[in-house]
Amino acid sequence: MGTFEGVNIMYRVYEINPKLLTESEINNLYSVNEVLENKYNFLHRLNNVNDYKNLFLSSFTNTDNQLLLIKKASETCGILTLIKTFDWNGNEQHKLTISLCDLVIDEALVSFIDEVIKNKLDKYNELSVVTYNNELKQIIEKYTHKVALRGNYYTLNKSDIDVSLLNRYIEEQETKNADLSIRFTDIISEDLIEEYCNLFMETMEDMTDVKEDGYVQYVITPEKQRQINESNKKRNLSHFCYMIFNSNNDLVAKSNVSVNNSDPRFPYQFMIGVKRPYRGRNLGKWLYASMYKRLFETINFEKALVCHHPDNTPAINVSKWIGYKFNYLETTYNLYKQ
Repeated sequence: MGTFEGVNIMYRVYEINPKLLTESEINNLYSVNEVLENKYNFLHRLNNVNDYKNLFLSSFTNTDNQLLLIKKASETCGILTLIKTFDWNGNEQHKLTISLCDLVIDEALVSFIDEVIKNKLDKYNELSVVTYNNELKQIIEKYTHKVALRGNYYTLNKSDIDVSLLNRYIEEQETKNADLSIRFTDIISEDLIEEYCNLFMETMEDMTDVKEDGYVQYVITPEKQRQINESNKKRNLSHFCYMIFNSNNDLVAKSNVSVNNSDPRFPYQFMIGVKRPYRGRNLGKWLYASMYKRLFETINFEKALVCHHPDNTPAINVSKWIGYKFNYLETTYNLYKQ
């Protein structure tokens, strides 16, 4: 394992080579992962040590990715991952994700992490840094930076879904909105791709995410959606989508959930959107009620996951109405070498 020592010699960071780890070391790392899951309320995606080895550690055999361990003597204090990745529009970036074990972080550890960040920033000139629950905000803001993303993550236990409530609400909305119809699909078909992409982009413009100074606008086009459709097939993913149409058969609202058919435990809710003239009619709740009734009845899942910008109050309220509960805040900063 390589090491980096800062001025603060209480702490060291070790680069982990998964190919050289003993079974005991892998078990210890898996235990640290469980500590981080409990602290941040992350989803428990990795059921055992074998999952951790095959699904997580294996991604760090690539020379572009690094798994780093912060230690104080023999005590593990946190895990850093450094991954070469791309933003939504294909721009290359190096992303450093920081997860710390203790609830209270001492000043010596903060100072040491500051040195690690500076070291990586000196190397790459630009660095994307991910933190949780506003940890390390005080050192991040010392750098020239922009906030790229802020997201509150919420989860919904399947057992918390009240199907009778959803049935009643669906019936009420069908009566109140006689001029509208709601339909389900598990793929964005060719005849709907252009309308779907247009509505996606229109509603993206109103998202509170755009207020962040480093936000990169996600762009969806019919061609990109076709590529997503093909990718979903190869990866055995279903794209559940409820769509609402007006009397002219124009698409006016939609809600999306991604389901991994190979491991359906954690469906991911994304991008609910309603055309401006149709807002205020509770169409978001109608979409949610229909979607979660279907998920409850057809998918053997544990928890659904959704991410909202902290200021996106309308969307957060709809998610809370269906039963979602807050887990953690994730913030992505873009840092620039001065």
